[in-house]
Order: sequence, then C-alpha cells, then structure tokens
Amino acid sequence: MRLFTLAIALLPFLALAEQTTTATDYKKPDGWRTECLGRSQFDMPPDAVWHLKVPYDDSISYSPIDPWFGDRIHYGSAPLDNIYQLVNIKVSPKTTRELFDQAVRIEVPSKEEAQLRVLEGQIKAKEQQYDRNKDDWTQHRNEVRAMEDEYQRYKKMFNDIFVLPMIINDVRKNGRPTDKLETELKSYKMEVATLPTDERYEKERTFDLGLPDAAGAWHPDKLIVHLWRNERIYTFEFGPRDSEFKSSFEAVEPLARDLLTRFRPRAEFEIPEETGFCIPFGFIADDGTPHYDLMIAWHPAANPYLLHNLKLSDNPGHMLELLPMLTKRMMGNPFPGAVSIDNFGPRRIDIGNSKGTLTGRRIQAIEPEGDRLSPHGQYAFNVGAVASEHTPTLLYKLESYANDNPPPQFEQTEAEVLTFMKSFRPLPGVAKQIDTAANNQ
Repeated sequence: MRLFTLAIALLPFLALAEQTTTATDYKKPDGWRTECLGRSQFDMPPDAVWHLKVPYDDSISYSPIDPWFGDRIHYGSAPLDNIYQLVNIKVSPKTTRELFDQAVRIEVPSKEEAQLRVLEGQIKAKEQQYDRNKDDWTQHRNEVRAMEDEYQRYKKMFNDIFVLPMIINDVRKNGRPTDKLETELKSYKMEVATLPTDERYEKERTFDLGLPDAAGAWHPDKLIVHLWRNERIYTFEFGPRDSEFKSSFEAVEPLARDLLTRFRPRAEFEIPEETGFCIPFGFIADDGTPHYDLMIAWHPAANPYLLHNLKLSDNPGHMLELLPMLTKRMMGNPFPGAVSIDNFGPRRIDIGNSKGTLTGRRIQAIEPEGDRLSPHGQYAFNVGAVASEHTPTLLYKLESYANDNPPPQFEQTEAEVLTFMKSFRPLPGVAKQIDTAANNQ
C-alpha cells in the first residue's frame, strides 16, 4: 500500500499520459514504416529485427538482452477470476515445418513419457527412504542403481519401439525375413504395456481445433495451442500464469476457440483497420476491451548492440514498474579523469497526443591526449508514461552496448527516440471508437 501511495504521489513526475491535442509538427521521416503493437501504432525504421524464439529451442540469434525486460504478450482475462491473463502468446521467427512438427510432438501428451515419469518418481522415492541410522548404504545404493538401470532399459525399449517399424519396413523392401524383428517389437510393446501412467497423464488430453495446421493439448490448468502460419509458429498458452490459481478445460476451451477464430497472421507493417490487438506478425480482432500487457525487444539489422525494449499495458497499476527506472539515483562517476558521465532528465516529451517522461545517461571516454571527449560513447534512454483512458502505460528503453562498432551519434539517436515517441497513436479501429465516444458525449 505504501508503494502504491508513493506511485500516486509521483504521478506528476512520471507524467501521467494526459490527453492533449495531437502534435501538429510531427512528420513521418522518409523511409520509416508504420508498425503496430497492442492497440497502438507507431513509425520506426524498417530494418527492425524482432527478438523472437522457436518453441523449445533455447538458442537465440540476438544479443544482448536487457534484464529489466521480459518477453511476454499477455492478453485477455482468465474466466474464473478476471485478474490473470487468459493467454500468453509467443511468435517464432521464420522457421521450418519440421520444427513446428517437433513442437507439436513435444506438447502432445505422451503415454511413454508418463510411464517414464512414474519410474523416475519411484527412483526419487527410493532415494529419500534411506535412513543412515538403520539402513546399509551399500545395499541402498545398489538398489537405487538397479532401479536406474531398469529405467534406462525401458527408455531404450521405447526408442526401439519407435525405430523398429522403420527398420522392419526397410528389411521387408529388400526381400529379407522380418519375423525375428517383429517378434522383438511385439515383446517390447507387451512389456511396456504393463507400466502404469501418472496422475498428470490422466488429466491431459489432445483436442481438435477444427483449424488447418494446428494442434492443441490440455495439461493440468494449462491449454497449449501451436499454429503454423506463414512459415511461423504461433504459440498460445491459455490459463493462469500463477500456479496458485486453478482453471479448467471446460472454462478455458470455448474462450480459446473463440480467440483463435479471431486471430490471423499479419504481414510486417500491415496496419489493420478494424478494432483489435496487434502482436508481431499477427492480429486478434476484438471490441477493444480485453486487457493486455506485453514486452518485446528488437534491434536494427545493422547494429545488434543497439537494443530497444518496449512495454505496453492498459493497466495503470503497472506504473509501479516505472519507478525503479525513472526515479532511481544514477551512480556517481568513479573515474572522473577517464570518463565523462552525463545524466539527463527527467523532462517531459510528446508521446503521440500525450505526455511522458524521458531520462537517461550518456557515457564518453576522455581521450588521454588533449583531454578531449571521444566522439563516440555509450548511452541509454528511458521513457515512461502511465495509462489514461485511451493510451497505454508505456515503458521504453534504448541502450547501446560496447562493441567494436560505435553506435550512432547520440544526437541522431535522441532525435529518433523523440520522433518514435511522437508517432505513437491508436490503431485505426481504436481511434474510431474514441471519436464515436467523443461525438456521443
């Protein structure tokens, strides 16, 4: 409560996104394109590389990343509490159909994995049964190792069950007998059939979405859908983000089906005319009321060390996330003879037809010869604004990271940041709603 009170007290400093007239001096720079995220559109250079990932692939093709920001697109409200998001959405870069099929295989409930989980649970339970005051350690360890060997034997057996049909088919094509291989396969299947499954598997299920190139699976309190569209994988994770809150398939499934019928892929720089919600390379048509909270990062194609991070949310309460970034004290300069540190802001700037706060820092090396500032340096820009009736809570950070190639000149980047912010405006469908509401007053 004290933190919320502090945030309210600091609203003037954080520059509440108050409605003003649209800036008349804004002109889209030559070569810039219009993009959209959330319920907003804005102009930006056309060479952005969005930080997207392929499902179940921990490798990334971009660096660096900012610990202040996450990677999420939360949309809608959970059906049972209206607090937690209905869905978390992820978009992949362009990829292959094989990786989509792999993601589907991983997500679909697997009886074999459930049976192996039972064996894993038995091993863990056995390990925890050891009593140093009563049990013989050597005997206990041998019993655990025997269970581990049995686990590996079943794991290999499942692999053989997967591989043997292909081997049998190849052998049969060559006119050779397959009786021995078929008997081996049959015995493996009979043996693994005796293994029990766990409680989680009993609650999981797959279901038909009635959509092409789509797969869905229900896990306890979570429904996962993968779509294959325009060489990208769109992943929708329905259910509460906090495991403390429960959900049910019966409650989530109709909402998921409804949302997926309203979703469509979107070309880069395509701005939908109807009311709805933009994600990278996608769009969800709606009436403008579902809640949202998104974070996304990108960098220019020519400079991966110039990192942009953007957070948009319709929740004014997320202003608390602005406080650490916009009000923290900048550290002092520990090397005044070698480095010049210039902290600037806070100052008010235009964010579309609203106002926001800009702060930042510029660091330049002092050249040993001549005691002059280096023409190049590192810098960071922080921009924030709190949601009002028709504008989102916005948090933006641009930071240059040291590398062999110097970043663009500070003055050029500052001008581009101010232009980027000034270009913010509602999507056409949202703007029509605003105009209609104003005319009805």
